[in-house]
Amino acid sequence: MSYRTICLATLSAIVCLAQARADDLQRLSEDGITVSYPAGMQVQAKRVLEIARQSFEPSIRVHRETVSLLSDVSAVSKSITDLLGADEKTDEVATRLQAFKDKSSALVKGFSNILLVKKIDAVRDTGVDGGILKVAYTEQGDDFKMALWSEFDNAEVVERSFFPVIVNSDGSIRSEKDLGKIAEQFLGSGDPIAIAPIQETVGYIIAQQLKIYHPLSRWFNEGVSAWVMRRIVLQADPTLSALTDNMFSVSDRSEQLRGKVNLLAWPQFPFQNRNSPDYDPALEAAHTQYAIQLVSELLGDNGATLLPKLMNEISYTGNADTDSICKAVQKVTGQDLKAVLMSYVPEDVARGIKTGEAKQLASRAEAQIQNKQWDEAANTMLRALRMTPDDANLRLNLACAQREIRQNVESEFQVFLLAALLQQGKQPFHLFQNTLEGRYVLARLAILVGNLESAKAFLQPLIEQNPDHKDAKRAMEEIHKLEETAKGDK
Repeated sequence: MSYRTICLATLSAIVCLAQARADDLQRLSEDGITVSYPAGMQVQAKRVLEIARQSFEPSIRVHRETVSLLSDVSAVSKSITDLLGADEKTDEVATRLQAFKDKSSALVKGFSNILLVKKIDAVRDTGVDGGILKVAYTEQGDDFKMALWSEFDNAEVVERSFFPVIVNSDGSIRSEKDLGKIAEQFLGSGDPIAIAPIQETVGYIIAQQLKIYHPLSRWFNEGVSAWVMRRIVLQADPTLSALTDNMFSVSDRSEQLRGKVNLLAWPQFPFQNRNSPDYDPALEAAHTQYAIQLVSELLGDNGATLLPKLMNEISYTGNADTDSICKAVQKVTGQDLKAVLMSYVPEDVARGIKTGEAKQLASRAEAQIQNKQWDEAANTMLRALRMTPDDANLRLNLACAQREIRQNVESEFQVFLLAALLQQGKQPFHLFQNTLEGRYVLARLAILVGNLESAKAFLQPLIEQNPDHKDAKRAMEEIHKLEETAKGDK
């Protein structure tokens, strides 16, 4: 008996509500929000306006800031590609920024205009057509569902957009307590939303278009995208300096976590298990802030000149790992970035790198696995990977050990990261001990790198030996589906 919000790219056409004629509606307006309502609903209109001013208006204001920030999409796009040394991507940047601007404009229009709708009318017409906001009614469960229509660049649809609020026959406002939450699901919340389109676009161009992406060079992607975003935002609207400073300057909490920050081993976002009990959002924020600090200090006052040269050295290489980035920095600036990076790792990690401790730990882990000391081996390899995070052999055997101690989700993330590392370049690897779980891990790895025949070769004897291995059987089913899909594409 309440709104259930869903966000869809498209929605089947809904029979439009026969709206009351515009001259029959009354209106209340305040703080840029207008509530239109049929005669006799003034009390409900005042209540809805009060809710909207408290819950809608802050997010509407943020989207207005986005529209203002992107008032000249062409100029902003050119500034971004100038900094990235990627003039050939100006049109791509402009297309993405215009899409963000259109969406924010449409959201401002839709949520600034609220219409009270009698339930009897909405039920009769099986829904309400609010332009970009569609409400569908289903008799079963007496349920209304709201969806966001994606025609943000359709001027006619945007112009007639409004947020429908259903008023029951007894005069009560349907889902009155949830109206703010419903709006937030579509509008989002928080001041950072205003500048997010620029940072998202810069990050996309760097990783997807310029092919500067490595599973363990996140410090560079995050640092550069934030540096560029900050510069662009302050050029377009200096009043947002406090917002950018608050977001990206090293906070007091991050300073307290400084000793735990390890930029060398910080994986890209998709390779993190954010449901793990070991995942710490505060430490994640500290990594981001220190990555930005590192890049900002690297570029200094000549960033607008240095960054395009640096990007031209590593763009389109497809293997922009930390070593290649450091070599490019040495060439462009003469700075020893690797030495600087060593100040952004914990002290014990820095000592271990200097002494080659990771090799000793790898040997210890191999012996522990031979003795089936799975927990100890996993901990040993995790310690070693803090020093040599790109060691494919350690990640493979860590994934196997984690399977043995039922840390299956963590193991899957290790395999996922390992597959990405192997796609960047060949590395030798072998199992410390040939176990059933080790064969399963090899099969999962083979699937991820697209070698289905090898995956089947690992799985078939495993399933024969252990017919109850659910994950192995599931993996074999996945292979069959992939093979069927491949046949259909021919």
